[in-house]
Amino acid sequence: MSSSSSPDTQGSSLADPTSVSTSTPNNKETTTAPNDVELKSMRPDAPKGSIPLGEDIMQLARMGEIPAMQNLLATKNLTVNHHDEEGITPLHWAAINNQYAMCKFLLDSGADVNAKGGESVATPAMWAAQRCHYYIVNLLLSYGADPLLTDVQGYNILHLATIDGNAFLVLLLLHQEIPVDVVDQQGHTGLMWAAYKGYPACVDLFLRWGANANAVDEGGLTPLHWALVKGSLPSVLKLLEYGADRFAETRDGKSPSTVAQEMNTSRIWLRALAERGYEPDGTQKAVPMGLSGYVRNKSVMGKFFFLWPFLTLLVAIWMLSHLPIFLGVPLTLATLFGMQYFAQQVANRGPSEYRVLQKTPYLAGVFAATLFWVGFRYVFNVLPATYSSAPILNILFAAFFSLTGYFYTMAMIEDPGYVPKISSRIQQRETVKQLFELWKFDEENFCVPCMSRKPLRSKHCRRCGRCVAKHDHHCPWIDNCVGANNLRHFVLYIVCLEVGIILFVQLTIGYIQGLPPVANAKCNIINDTLCDVVTRDSFTLVLDVWVILQLVWVTMLCAVQLVQVSRNQTTYENMRGHHIDRSYPSSQAFASAMTAGTTSLAGAGLSASGAGPNPALARPPPRRRHGCLSQWSSLLGIDTFFATARHGLRDGPQAAQPRNSFSRGVATNCRDFWCDPAPLFGKRATGSAMLGGEMVNYHDMYETPMRMRVGGRSAEGGTYRSVAGEDPEQMV
Repeated sequence: MSSSSSPDTQGSSLADPTSVSTSTPNNKETTTAPNDVELKSMRPDAPKGSIPLGEDIMQLARMGEIPAMQNLLATKNLTVNHHDEEGITPLHWAAINNQYAMCKFLLDSGADVNAKGGESVATPAMWAAQRCHYYIVNLLLSYGADPLLTDVQGYNILHLATIDGNAFLVLLLLHQEIPVDVVDQQGHTGLMWAAYKGYPACVDLFLRWGANANAVDEGGLTPLHWALVKGSLPSVLKLLEYGADRFAETRDGKSPSTVAQEMNTSRIWLRALAERGYEPDGTQKAVPMGLSGYVRNKSVMGKFFFLWPFLTLLVAIWMLSHLPIFLGVPLTLATLFGMQYFAQQVANRGPSEYRVLQKTPYLAGVFAATLFWVGFRYVFNVLPATYSSAPILNILFAAFFSLTGYFYTMAMIEDPGYVPKISSRIQQRETVKQLFELWKFDEENFCVPCMSRKPLRSKHCRRCGRCVAKHDHHCPWIDNCVGANNLRHFVLYIVCLEVGIILFVQLTIGYIQGLPPVANAKCNIINDTLCDVVTRDSFTLVLDVWVILQLVWVTMLCAVQLVQVSRNQTTYENMRGHHIDRSYPSSQAFASAMTAGTTSLAGAGLSASGAGPNPALARPPPRRRHGCLSQWSSLLGIDTFFATARHGLRDGPQAAQPRNSFSRGVATNCRDFWCDPAPLFGKRATGSAMLGGEMVNYHDMYETPMRMRVGGRSAEGGTYRSVAGEDPEQMV
């Protein structure tokens, strides 16, 4: 950003990145481009010189050669605190190259954990932080590394970790009691850096930790100004959610709106304002007739979006059935568009989480409205005309209609299996410590938004804002997640719905055939024979067409769920393309740390397809363009259906991938699911389910159950063992 377009041209290195001098352990100063402010341009190659490898203490530290290091220290007049002319020690090189075992050896041998070196005058922990080696950072902290020390530019380790954007490292450092709003030499807080770099996960973490959303740096810029410099919509949205001042001005009198204009991010700014319920000038959107209290009430708006489709569906069916087709179709489409436009306008002024109709109970209301009008038409029209001619069909339909309504309601209102959160930061710190000891502090085992350990098969749902045990998927048609607690109710709901639709269509065919023809019936397009049938009860016929359309996606959904039940597999696991077996990557992570000197599977030359630390977790993924077709394909489950069809009934997509550790064969899987002792007509114990004939609880299942095999056959009793539960050092 040039000085002419900078929000602040006075004394702020963040405001004018072209002038930022970035010192690194490479002992050079690099001038960075506006979008490349990175404080991690380290020197990956070996220190220069003509010293033989076996006598170069820096090279040995870099390569992690512990026996050679021991021999060198014993035979040469060198200590572990040996440093070159720039103050760089062996511990610096071991830390930056993620040599865990070497770092531990040097620390146990008396290495100074807070030694500063290089032109940046940084500690080993700072070097490791800039490369996202958070296992190394944790080790150094446990040996007394001071997290409040700063380098020559005034950055402490929290600033450096934030600039690189690793949420796990930031979380680790925040648990070291570092003040959340600690500033660098220009007055920039960690939140400002996270907002400027465009790391929404770090922005969210800082704000939930209590960071000041309206802190100002030396130039008067707030985190909101910096988020607009980057143009990160999620970061701007999160700052507005936490009360960032929309009218704050810099020392030069520039508001966030002005900064957005200068940085060409006005589109992001206006969209963020709209999604948070503000006018383009930043003022709160007005609600007519004094209804603001209702419109901004989430409970009230939830009921509105759920009930609105009842009226919409009634109007659409009535118009199609009572108006001439050449007039009814365009008028119906126009009316539906108008009613949905009205609902969207209400959403734009409602709670922030309801800005998108698909994120409201609107789609759940569409199904509920269909169920209601089918029941209404059945009771008052179809049943009186068919109860004597088709008693069995009526009894069956009434039973399946009632079951559909019950299981639908239970799936919608039931807790899907939310994993309990840890509210105390002391408990959170202990959980983090425990996961570090187990070599499982990664995105597969710890949820940063929930601040808690993730059980097996759980997943964080962004819509619900919680981790769900045995997460299957978030279903907009029930406005709820499907998980361990309500999966069976959900499957029963769609199975009963499938049968109920077929029975209703059969009943209505007999019902219409039994009606007397309408005298002098005339139609504009269809022939007289078809016209005679259509005019007998056009409302019921249109309703029939609507429910038959539902039969398409319901059939696909039934097929997918029944196949997944036979595999003991969730939709998330199915669509992910492989089965989750965390004992495999976790044990490899430990082995790679002790042998290859890295906790990254990729760094150790191993496959990272299963899980493992992801240094760039907080960085925003590449944005995918989702068109209308792909959105509806996802909503209707078409993509899942075809993915399942490609794999058929096989227990895994490819034999080379980790085996599904939760499958016990088709017969046992089905028996576990359908013969589960939890009540069908009631709530189950949260998180509980059957696995291999035994009751387990997915809320506290942290180890992958694996069947012990003797001579290629399962041991009697289905005994389980867990690789992750064994001593990791014995596995190297």
